Amino acid sequence: DGSRQATQVTGSIPPSRPSAIIVAGALDAEITGGRKRELIDNYLEIIQQLATDSQRDAEKLITAGVVPTLIMLLKSRAMDGQGLDLVLKTLGILARDPLSANTIFRSNTSTTLLEIIDTSADEDSVALAIWCLSRLSRSAELAQQLIKSDLVSLLITKGLAGPISTATAASWCLGNLVYTDDLADTLASIPTVAQSLVDNLVHALSLDPPHPEYTSSAIYPIARTSRTIKLAKLLSKSGCVDPLVRCLTMSNDPDVLMWSARAVGCLMRPNSADMSKTLLDAGAARGLARLPKVVPSENVRPLEAFAFTIQRFSIAEWGAGTRKALVEAGVVDSLLAALRTASDSTNSKAHIEIAVAISALGDVGGGDIRKEIVRAGGVDILKQVGKSKNKDVARACSMAVTSVTGNIWTRNTASAKAAMMHDWSGGCPDHQPECPLPNPQTPIHPYLLN
Repeated sequence: DGSRQATQVTGSIPPSRPSAIIVAGALDAEITGGRKRELIDNYLEIIQQLATDSQRDAEKLITAGVVPTLIMLLKSRAMDGQGLDLVLKTLGILARDPLSANTIFRSNTSTTLLEIIDTSADEDSVALAIWCLSRLSRSAELAQQLIKSDLVSLLITKGLAGPISTATAASWCLGNLVYTDDLADTLASIPTVAQSLVDNLVHALSLDPPHPEYTSSAIYPIARTSRTIKLAKLLSKSGCVDPLVRCLTMSNDPDVLMWSARAVGCLMRPNSADMSKTLLDAGAARGLARLPKVVPSENVRPLEAFAFTIQRFSIAEWGAGTRKALVEAGVVDSLLAALRTASDSTNSKAHIEIAVAISALGDVGGGDIRKEIVRAGGVDILKQVGKSKNKDVARACSMAVTSVTGNIWTRNTASAKAAMMHDWSGGCPDHQPECPLPNPQTPIHPYLLN
């Protein structure tokens, strides 16, 4: 029975990993019977570790019915706040994919989480409740339901207006509500949302000392919302360009540089010459050019964002003005430096993005830029990286080589393929942040030490 299972789980250190099904049953037995807080907290810690370590164990826990048990405990502890953080963290960890998120959402958890955000005076509890909702937003359908529940206004009034921890969690959550153009339109149509996003970023940049996680989170919803020319113009009108370029030109933090580069790229669409000029006039090209020089060589994810934005500049406006601004800012040299750095990495996504960027820039840049790429050894590096066993990497590198060295017909074909390879569905990848509360120094259950 549940009591016997509880004894088995909480005795001496088990020789093997605890069973997810047994732990779920023991938690239910203790909540409905014994209600010993220390023992319940013990089980919650074990569930967190099991779900963190294994997707399969997380699925077993949900199948075993741990979610309704946690919801019952959540509602109970929400009354006095004692031990609430542990329940919130456990729920958030379990929501690790669309299926588990949907299971938790259908249990009407969001109503309790929204109430905690609205009424709790505890900063950690509010941040964790927001984080849980962000973890639940793993599909367009779930995001739409969350927006309908008036979550956005709470995130702005209680989240962005709160301390750094809640503002950071709220920023990530706002970004995770945007999965489609329609959802971006819905979010931006809510009065003050666009201005609130920009004001939040400006506030993050005003802090001394800087808070890179907060700044990154503040950039994220701007990048995610900018999915159409109309929305990009709205965000630009709200003042997003200058703080984004400031991040690019002033920050040395890899994450801040990555998200700001990504956001700058997301502001541009095909034939958005006005936006391209606005960004170039603000100094975006200079900021992009320094990125490969200041990020650590082992961290290539910012180089993906850098290459993505070079692609957007190349396709947004084909005139000589863009070419001149990018060359004078040193973007060509930086792109080749990024290629050299990424060539030693196993990150195939970085290889593809940089190769496509070289292909796009080689096309729009004209003969002088193509000669510069050849002179600097870019073609040799592309051929070297193109030997990868990854077929997509090999194809992208071959296409880039043709864009630089081919005749006018083969170059045009390669350039058209490069434009088709570019991600126009949004441009900013999903991101689920870490739990806003660190792990305890001394875990409750000895299994957590294993």
